[in-house]
Amino acid sequence: MTDLVPAKDIERIVGVARHPIEHWGRAVSTEQTVYILHSKECLDKGGELRDCPYSIALGLGIAMGRWAGYEDRPVPLWVSAATGRLVPLRSA
Repeated sequence: MTDLVPAKDIERIVGVARHPIEHWGRAVSTEQTVYILHSKECLDKGGELRDCPYSIALGLGIAMGRWAGYEDRPVPLWVSAATGRLVPLRSA
């Protein structure tokens, strides 16, 4: 299961402003943690953020190889159709 981060902190941690439709994230290597900044569209749905497909994908774990070179910086996110795991969009 994923943990929720306070809304006031997540944009600072990820390092970008909330996007209208894209989910963004940051893999913080020193913490061995991936943070998700949910899109405005996702927030506007009003549901539990842990039920979002991106959170569910993160709950499955990440493929470390797909994140190589994308650590410690904000990246757009995607859910891999092949594995169901959360990946940086540019590596998808």
